[in-house]
Amino acid sequence: MTSYRKLLLASSLMVLAGCNSGSGSDSKTTITKQVTKPAADYNFNNEEITELYINRDKVLNSVNFYYNGQVYDRVLFGEELDDNITVIRLMDKYAETIDLMINRNEEAECIIYSDNQYSDKFDCGKEVQSVGEETTVIQSKSVNDHTPILVEYNNEDFEYLSHIGSTVLTAINEYDQVDIETSAAFKNFLRYNFGQDVSERDQNSSTLGISTFIQLGNIVQTYTGREMLLKFDNIINGSSDDDVNMYTGLMIRNHEIATMVTKNGSVFSGGTDLFSAGVERTLERKAPTNAIELNKQVGVHSWSDGEKTAKEIPYSDVSHRKQATYFKTMLGDKGVDFYMYTLDSAPASGEHWVTKKESDKYNLIHNIVD
Repeated sequence: MTSYRKLLLASSLMVLAGCNSGSGSDSKTTITKQVTKPAADYNFNNEEITELYINRDKVLNSVNFYYNGQVYDRVLFGEELDDNITVIRLMDKYAETIDLMINRNEEAECIIYSDNQYSDKFDCGKEVQSVGEETTVIQSKSVNDHTPILVEYNNEDFEYLSHIGSTVLTAINEYDQVDIETSAAFKNFLRYNFGQDVSERDQNSSTLGISTFIQLGNIVQTYTGREMLLKFDNIINGSSDDDVNMYTGLMIRNHEIATMVTKNGSVFSGGTDLFSAGVERTLERKAPTNAIELNKQVGVHSWSDGEKTAKEIPYSDVSHRKQATYFKTMLGDKGVDFYMYTLDSAPASGEHWVTKKESDKYNLIHNIVD
C-alpha cells in the first residue's frame, strides 16, 4: 500500500476518535414485546469503518485506463448516467485527472474529457472488447488523433463505480475558518459533452459515498483544530452508500464541523443526514419566502431494501437501529422521533421537503437566513 493510501486509511481510523455514538453493543438481544420504534443502541466502531473502507477501496482500484502515455488507475468519483453508461474521474500517480465515460452497450462510443482542455471519443463497442470471467478489456483508438487506448475494468466491481459518490469537497482557508464547499464532479463534463440535453439542475447534482468520506478525512487531518463549516453549495441528491455516509456524518460531528445549505444548494435523503451532523446548522434561503419547503432545500423520505419498505422491516433490525442511533447522536432526544418522521414523510421513491414547523419540532435547522 502506498503512502497515499495509508493517508486515506488513517483518515478512516480517526473518524470515531472520542465518539460516543452508540449507547450499547451490536450483540443480539431477545425481543419479548412488539417494538414500536427502533432502539438507539448500535455500536459504530473503527473496525466496521475500516472494513467498509477496504471493501470500497477495491472498487476505487478496479479500473486501469492507458491513454497518451499515462496510466490512470485510481477512481475518484463515479456517476451512473443510465443502466449501461457510467462516468468516472480517474487519477494517475502524478495526481493528474481525467473523466472517462464508459458505455457498455453493444454498439457504443466512450468519451474522454479533461476539464477545460480537451474532449475526445473512441469506439468501445462489442467488436473492440475482450470480455473475460473477471475483467473486460477495451482496445481502441481515439477519434480525433487516433491515439491508442486501452481500458481494463473488473466486471464485478463495475456496477459499484456509481456508488462511490460524485460530490467534490473543496477546502477554502479563510482567516480563522475553513469553509468546505461542495460541487458536482461532472458538471463541466456534462455541460461540454451533452449541453442542453442535460438540465442545469442535473449538471449541478451529485451524490455522496466513500469519495466524500475520504475527502473529508483528508481535510480534517490537514486542518485539525481549525473551525470548519461544510457548505452544501450544489444539489445533493442523496447517498449511494448509507453505511459509509453515517460514518461521514460521525466525522462531521466528532470534529465539531458546522453545516450550511447555501442559497445555491439543497440536501435530500443522505444529504440531509450529513446536514443534521453539523454542530450548528444553517439554511440560507434560496428565495425570500416564509414557506421554506417551497424552496426545496432540505428533503427527506423513507427507504426500502428493494423488496420491502422500511416499515415492513422489523424495528429490531440492525438497519433501523443504525439510523436511530445516528439521529439520536445528531439530534439528541428528538433523533429517533425524527427518524420515524422520515419513514412517514414520503415513500422511498418520493420526496418531502421539510417545513419550518417540522424543523422546529425536531430542532433540525438552527438558523434560517436570507
